[in-house]
Amino acid sequence: MGDEQWLEVWPFDTLFFRGGEPMEAGETHETGAPIFPPVPDTMIGALRTAILSQKRVPLGKVKSISGDEDLDPENLPFWGTPKRSGFRVAGPLLRVNEVVLFPAPANWFYTQKNEGKFLVKEARPADGPCGVKTERQKLLWVHKPEEGMEPLSGMWVTTGALNNENEFELEKVKHLDDLSADKPQAVPSKLLFAQEDRVGIARDFPSRTAKRAHLYSTRHIRLVEGVSLLLRLDKPLCPSHLAPEGIFQLGGEGRMVRYRLLDAPPSLPVGKGRLLAISPVEQERLDGAGMLSVPYAANKPMRIAGWDLRVGFHKPVKAYFPAGAVFFSKEDPGLCELIPF
Repeated sequence: MGDEQWLEVWPFDTLFFRGGEPMEAGETHETGAPIFPPVPDTMIGALRTAILSQKRVPLGKVKSISGDEDLDPENLPFWGTPKRSGFRVAGPLLRVNEVVLFPAPANWFYTQKNEGKFLVKEARPADGPCGVKTERQKLLWVHKPEEGMEPLSGMWVTTGALNNENEFELEKVKHLDDLSADKPQAVPSKLLFAQEDRVGIARDFPSRTAKRAHLYSTRHIRLVEGVSLLLRLDKPLCPSHLAPEGIFQLGGEGRMVRYRLLDAPPSLPVGKGRLLAISPVEQERLDGAGMLSVPYAANKPMRIAGWDLRVGFHKPVKAYFPAGAVFFSKEDPGLCELIPF
């Protein structure tokens, strides 16, 4: 992806990302656990809205064209049509003191060797115990697993960690000042961000006044000071569509963030026949790229919808593989959500 760009993003306050759980008065007052990293459609929608704002394109123009008609193929070729974006987004990754952190691979399992070290073993395609064989060798096995091994999923790892395979040790980071991109390190999520409970009240449309007896609670994501987000763009949006730096609204409740274009892309791991999902990936896109026909490891798929600003109604529910999913393939699937490691 020679035309790709990377944006660094800093929230002004908290961020709010939720799934497709219904909220009905009298049934539930909670929005459920936040989805982090969020699905790419959340990022794409935020950036497409930012493009409209910066280029002073009224929403009425978007509503006036058909769903499959390009908005402005001459001046905004990457914006696409109301139904289909002309660019893709992957991430966010996390960045701390110039060190980029990736979601831990779903095929890594660990046991605590001592207080500051993890022993990690990787599940790989192979014949199973007692010579068990399966069609296309889709199953992954951990060779001689240690007692009490658990998935590393939910943690974040450095580039140095992703350059390992099979069996190796990881340093468990206790303070963010100890991070080093070249060292094989794992960082617990609690050092990077926290979930923060908030209370809100529904508003009437179009007056935007508060509705009586419509309280609800949400869980927001608050990044630790010094932590930023990195977004991977598969098209060069800056400066033709977006200014190299600015602000836009991201996620639920229109939380404000500022961004800037990175001068150089972050250092990525060395490819060793594996692909890592750095953000949730649509199951349909994976299937179309042939990634469901190769050995893979992933956590439970998520079913998530969204909101269509143009028509003022919910989007269809889609199935996503969570960030951290691993696919064993040496072929380039052409999906910006997957990086070789």
